[in-house]
Amino acid sequence: MHASEKETERVQKLRVEFWLRIQAILPENLIFIDEAGVNLSLIRKNARALKGKRAYSKRPHKRSKNVSLIGAIGMRGLIAQYSILGATDGLTFEAFISQKLVPKLWKGACVVMDNCSIHLGKDIEKLIEDAGAILIYLPPYSPEFSPIENCWSKIKETLRSIGARTYLDLAQAIEIAFNKVSLNEIRNWFTHCCYCTLLA
Repeated sequence: MHASEKETERVQKLRVEFWLRIQAILPENLIFIDEAGVNLSLIRKNARALKGKRAYSKRPHKRSKNVSLIGAIGMRGLIAQYSILGATDGLTFEAFISQKLVPKLWKGACVVMDNCSIHLGKDIEKLIEDAGAILIYLPPYSPEFSPIENCWSKIKETLRSIGARTYLDLAQAIEIAFNKVSLNEIRNWFTHCCYCTLLA
C-alpha cells in the first residue's frame, strides 16, 4: 500500500524530474540522510519455542519516550550518525549537518533527503554547499528512493533482538546496531533503489 497522492500528476512529474537530475551524479557521490525513532518497548517480532509451545516476550507496560536517530549513508559506508532523547527539531538537525555531516563531505558529494520541515532550514543548504557538495530533495511520497530506509529496518531489527530496557542500555544497543551495518549491505540497498544501475 502507498499514499494515493503518489499517483497524482504533480508527484509523478516530480519523481521523473528527480531521476533526470540524479542520473547525472555518480552513485558513489550520493549521501542519503533521514531520521528514525526508537524506544524501550522494542521487542522481537519472531521467536523460537519448543514444539507445541508458544514463545513469549516481556514488553514494558508504559510507553517510553522516543530516542531520535539521525543517520547519513553513502556507497562508502555509514558517514554520520547521531541520537538524542526526544524529537528532532530544526536546531538539532542543523547541528547534525554542521557538526557531524559537513566535516565528512567532499567536493562533488550530493546530499539527498526528504523535504520534511526540519530539513528546510535556510542555513542547511548553505552549510552543505560551502563544503563543496550539493543538496537535492526527494520527491514527495517517495521513501522507496532512499536506501537509508532499509538501513533503519536493519537497525531496528538489531535493537529488537537486544531488547534494551534502560536508556543507557539503549544507547549502547544503538551503537552496536549502527556498527552491524556493513558496507556490502549499504551497497545492496543502493542497488535495490536502482542507484548503482546508473553506472551502466
